Amino acid sequence: MSVSPSAEFHDEVKAAFVDSVFHGDLTFNLGKLIPSRRLGPEEISRMRAIYVPRGDILSRAVAAARETGLVVLCANPGNGRRITAVNVAAALELTPEWLVIDEEDVHASLHCKKRRTYLLNLQESAPEVLPALGRELAGYVARLREAGSCLVVVATEHELGTLDLAVHPEIVKLRASDPREVFLAHLARRRSREESQAWAADDQINRILADASPQDAVRLTEHVHESGNRVPQEGVQEVLAAYYNWEKELESWFTITQATEQGYRRALLLSVAAMEGSSVTKVFAAADMLCAAVGIPYLPGRGLIGPGVDTHLQDVDAKYVNGQVKFTRPRYGVAVLDHVWEDRPFFKDHLTDWLRELRDDQPSTILLRLAMRHGLPDLVLETVQQWSRQDPERAVRMLTIAAMSDELGRAIRSRMYAWARNGNQESLHLVVAAVCGGPLADAFDRIAFTRLKHLAGRDSEQVEAAVIDALAKLVTRPRLRVPTAVEIVKWAESAGRARRTGLRAFVKLAALCSPEGRLVLMPYSTREETLIDTLADGWRATLRDHESADTAKKVAVAWLEEAVRGDTDGEVICQILAKAVRSSMDVGVLAPLIWHWARTAPDDGVDRESLCIALMRRIGEADRLTSDISLLSAYDVEETTEWDS
Repeated sequence: MSVSPSAEFHDEVKAAFVDSVFHGDLTFNLGKLIPSRRLGPEEISRMRAIYVPRGDILSRAVAAARETGLVVLCANPGNGRRITAVNVAAALELTPEWLVIDEEDVHASLHCKKRRTYLLNLQESAPEVLPALGRELAGYVARLREAGSCLVVVATEHELGTLDLAVHPEIVKLRASDPREVFLAHLARRRSREESQAWAADDQINRILADASPQDAVRLTEHVHESGNRVPQEGVQEVLAAYYNWEKELESWFTITQATEQGYRRALLLSVAAMEGSSVTKVFAAADMLCAAVGIPYLPGRGLIGPGVDTHLQDVDAKYVNGQVKFTRPRYGVAVLDHVWEDRPFFKDHLTDWLRELRDDQPSTILLRLAMRHGLPDLVLETVQQWSRQDPERAVRMLTIAAMSDELGRAIRSRMYAWARNGNQESLHLVVAAVCGGPLADAFDRIAFTRLKHLAGRDSEQVEAAVIDALAKLVTRPRLRVPTAVEIVKWAESAGRARRTGLRAFVKLAALCSPEGRLVLMPYSTREETLIDTLADGWRATLRDHESADTAKKVAVAWLEEAVRGDTDGEVICQILAKAVRSSMDVGVLAPLIWHWARTAPDDGVDRESLCIALMRRIGEADRLTSDISLLSAYDVEETTEWDS
């Protein structure tokens, strides 16, 4: 059994963009959490519009990147490091792309394409890889400059001190932007200039901004926007209450509901908070589950006696609208759960157990939010371990988002690495494989490949199938097509435990077709030199291996047919198979295969003979030991050698 997230989830995640400028209040949906690693023009334009640097910080950083190919933006998180990095790239008119360092292969993690600004946040890398990274930077920056690209490093002073640097980069120390300017810049994107100025001029708003961090200013903007009020006179009190997480209101509500008979009312409050947006039936069923879990009496007659649904919901400041239960106050559910989490530590285990049993995405979101807000990766990891047995698809969704988040990502990815290498829970291995074949790989390709490699070495047919399924998903994505092929062939040529999976994966992916019927791995032209060289190595490894050879030969025939029917450039297949020959043994495998294909094919008018002759000539020339011997004379032999004998 393999597990994989839905196509809708993958598309949702790829399309989602979270301002990686400042993380304010973490109210979100499952598909709206993951910052884009490769920013498009729209995202860059937005990040330029809301950027308000102090002094000459931006100009200094841009000048350093342009002149030396490397600049370090040094500050603690929350001082605008990310948005400054993106704006450096925008000012240089280079495409920004975030890097993440693989703990097993620092060099391979350092991408180098033309006209890029690579952005590297050291906070996302494991501390133990930083010295090796520092030693790589001098050579990496030299390669970048040759490609017309540069590197922007985001680091704290402590992280910078752990690098074993052989270069002395320009270090630009950042200062937090003016929170009032941040507030105005963000609000102006959603409201008119007049409305934005009116809110910024309000005395109560100004008192908050006087001591706010940039993140707080962004969060305040969100509350103003969500209130829907055009001017502060219409709803500033509600905005302030939401900004302070409804703290006073909740303290008062929990004070007046301390009596035992108020237990169901509290259970219903938590149920609405956990299931907001769901149907009445689901909300009240969740409340009953919580009552059963902690020993709270149910409603008399299980609801038959006493007031109806509207009254019960009014008791917890909620309402039933268009088939959904919602609070009457914005972001009130988030505040409820924060209050209970912080005020009642002895209730945390009951709360998390109950949330894990609720079969909706909303409770998953809440668990994620609690883990991110309070820095609790184990809350996610323990949930994923439980769900990997009970609800693997939901486990995949949660682990994907947590692994890609700023708040928990490094710790989650580290645990995934440990699970892949040393774990013994097969259901968990299947979940990790599915995560590595999902959106995670779009942002962290090296991270995904390393974990898949270790899973490939597990002694489990199910896990191997899950790894191959993940690779099949990755190879269909244009940016990951070549890296995935390179990774698989690396396994197939290794002496490690992943070799068998690499061989099987190559054969399966070589047979994989696009929806249009074209072989996915077949190069489009001879200009794809890296892919051609990689495929040559892959074919050589699989055709020489006793276990994979029979299947590989059948797939190779499909490649020959695609070439001879004009679906691809015949020169491509000639180059691949010629490069696959390194010895007479390889000739002994390929020559009979090609002869048999050309001589035993149906009489359908397709000219296979010309390609066969061209291939025989190229293969004969490729083998240094037999380069003076023509293989073409054997083509006229009436009794053709069986290619699969």
